[in-house]
Amino acid sequence: MSASGQEAAEQRVQEVVRRHGRTRAFAEAEDVISFVLSDPGVQQARARVEAAEA
Repeated sequence: MSASGQEAAEQRVQEVVRRHGRTRAFAEAEDVISFVLSDPGVQQARARVEAAEA
C-alpha cells in the first residue's frame, strides 16, 4: 500500500473510532437520563413543577 493510501486508511479508521465513541457516549447519556427520570423523587418533583406551571 502506498503512503498516501495508508494515510487515507488510517484517517478512515480514526473517523470510525470517533463515530463509535460519539454513538456510545450518546447511548450512555440516554441510559443515565432514563435512570434519573425514573427515580420516584424526580418524578414527584417534576409533577410539582408541572402542576405549578398549570
